[in-house]
Amino acid sequence: MIYYCADDYGLCSEVSQKISECVEQGCLNKISCFPNFDTVSSAQFEKYPNVSFGLHLNLVEGNALSDPKDIPLLAHTNGKFRHTFLGLLQCSLMQKTKLEGELYRELKAQILFWQQKFPQETAIVLDSHQHTHMIPLVFRVLMRIIREEDLKISYLRIPAEPVRAYLMTPSIYLTYSPINLVKQWLLKILWQKNKKEFYQYNIPTAYFMGILFSGKMDEKRVQKVLPHYIRLAKKTGRNIEVLFHPGGVDAKTAENLKGTLSFLDFYLSPGRQVEYQTVKNLKNT
Repeated sequence: MIYYCADDYGLCSEVSQKISECVEQGCLNKISCFPNFDTVSSAQFEKYPNVSFGLHLNLVEGNALSDPKDIPLLAHTNGKFRHTFLGLLQCSLMQKTKLEGELYRELKAQILFWQQKFPQETAIVLDSHQHTHMIPLVFRVLMRIIREEDLKISYLRIPAEPVRAYLMTPSIYLTYSPINLVKQWLLKILWQKNKKEFYQYNIPTAYFMGILFSGKMDEKRVQKVLPHYIRLAKKTGRNIEVLFHPGGVDAKTAENLKGTLSFLDFYLSPGRQVEYQTVKNLKNT
């Protein structure tokens, strides 16, 4: 099984509309939804019965679901999250004990909010905005919530790409973004710290693609690397998740969202339009 996933559904109506178009006209069969921006209703899920909808846990952008008075390390007094990925990682190392309680409160609030949108006993599909669940403290708290609430998790994204698939494709060596290389190796290091605990829970995951080409997930690159993923997946009996960010915004929408989004430049990136077209072109591949 190959999951073609789009992140950031529910960020705003423009982003959600573009992702919906990719479902209807392209290859998308998995959508990851924000819990804390535009309301995402069960009616939207029912419209696409063959699409897997996941919870895009968010600790870095927009407003927290918890009372900001209860999570001062995570959020400002106005409720907006304080940190980037690196800021949250640093805070988790320097103020571990206090942050752990705040993470527990906010992650649990987001998961319970998400559960209310589905019939009881529906399994949860999980990942996170900017992959913050890979930060060891965040990961440990998430596993604790899963254990204490006896949650049924049908999928948890592990964004650590298999190096071999990329080594087998030398023609793309010079096309990697340096920042994406740094992100991928940081995530792989964090995964090494988390994997022992993860395997205790027997939670399904998949080979992941989407970090090294983030912002550059064009059709040519995907078609060069994906066959190597498929061969690897067949050998090990695992699934594959291919991540796209097709939901960009235009300048007018961006102006209206100023002060709301912390990473507005990412949503304005031309790479989002590239990925939007890629998802639509991959429909018949």
